[in-house]
Amino acid sequence: MSSDIPKEMKALRVLEAPSKYYSLETVPVPRAEGSKVLLKIGAAGLCHTDLMVLEGSFGSNLPLVGSHEPAGTVVALGEEAETTGKVKVGDRVAALLPKDVCGKCSDCKFGDWKYCGFSKYGGINTDGYFSEYALVEAKHCVVIPDSMSFEQAAPLTCAGVTIYAAIKKANLKPGEIIAISGLGALGSLGVQMAKAMGLKVVGVDARPEPLDLARSFDLSPNLVIDGSKTSPEEAVKEIIKLRPEGYEGWDGVDATILTADPLSSHQFALSLTRRHGQVILVAQPPELHFDFKNFIFQDLTLSGSLHGNEVDLKETIDLCAKSGIKSHIEKFSVDDHKLMIDQNQKEDRKGKIVLTF
Repeated sequence: MSSDIPKEMKALRVLEAPSKYYSLETVPVPRAEGSKVLLKIGAAGLCHTDLMVLEGSFGSNLPLVGSHEPAGTVVALGEEAETTGKVKVGDRVAALLPKDVCGKCSDCKFGDWKYCGFSKYGGINTDGYFSEYALVEAKHCVVIPDSMSFEQAAPLTCAGVTIYAAIKKANLKPGEIIAISGLGALGSLGVQMAKAMGLKVVGVDARPEPLDLARSFDLSPNLVIDGSKTSPEEAVKEIIKLRPEGYEGWDGVDATILTADPLSSHQFALSLTRRHGQVILVAQPPELHFDFKNFIFQDLTLSGSLHGNEVDLKETIDLCAKSGIKSHIEKFSVDDHKLMIDQNQKEDRKGKIVLTF
C-alpha cells in the first residue's frame, strides 16, 4: 500500500440490526487486490435501502460499512485491475455496488451480470462506502467529467442509474407519455432524464416539497399531479391534454414507474396508466397489493427493474452532464451522521442526502 494512504480511516458501520443510527468507528483501510481498486471517497449517498439495512430487512452479515453509492478518486489498483486499463490512479470515478460477480452463472454469461445471484453488494451484505476509503470493482467504475462534483456523481450510481434503467425498460418513443410516481431522490432525477430523452412527463406525489422541487427544474414535468388533492379521473383528463391534436388512442399515460413505497400511491398510479400500458416497479415496499381488474381489464404489464450495469451508468452520467441534470443535495460530514439520519426521516425532506469527505 502506498505510503500516502493511511493505515486507518473513519467509517460508519452497522453493528447490529435493527438500529436507528450507524456507529462511527476507526477501522483499517482495505487493500486493493485482484480486480478491485481503492477509492478515496469524495461523497457517498444515503439511500432508502441503507435504512432497510439498519432495520435488518436484508439479514445482512454484520458489522458492515453502510452506503452503496460511491464517488471518489482512484488511489490504488489490484493486480488484475492494473491489466484491464479500465481505470488508472488519479481518475475521478463513480462506481456500482456489486462486488465479486461470479462470471459463470447464466445471467453473467447470457443475460446481465447485475442479476448475478452470487455477487456481494456494497453496503448491503459487504462493506460499502460510508468511509474515507473503499474498494470497488474496476470494471464497474465510470470516469466522471471534471465538471461533475462527487456529491452529484454519487447519487447516480444507484438512484440515477436505477431510474434511468427503468425509463429505458419502458422503451417509449419521443413524444409518448411516462408517469413517475414518487418524486424523491429517484423520481426527481427521473423526471429530468425523461424530459431530456424527449418524453412527455407526468410527475406524481402527495407531498408539497417534492412537488415544488419538480416544478423548479429547468427540465420540469409537463404535468405535476398532487395525489392528495386530485382524483385519478381528474388527473386522466389533464393527461389527455398532453396528447397531440387529433390523437386517437387510449386515455392515460403509456408507462408508469413506481418509485414510492406507500401502497395507496401504487393504486393511484395504476389508475393513470392506459390500457395495454406498462407499470415498472423500482420501489421496495414490504408487500404489494394490486386490484386484479387493473391487469385483467386494463391489460397492464407489471415488471421490476434493478439498478443498472456499467453501460447504463455511463449513459446516465453522460446524459446528466450533457443536459445539466442535477439532484437537490443536502451534505453532511461523517461526524454529523446522526443528524443525517434524522433529516432523512423528516416529512419535508426532498432530493438527496450525501455524506462528503
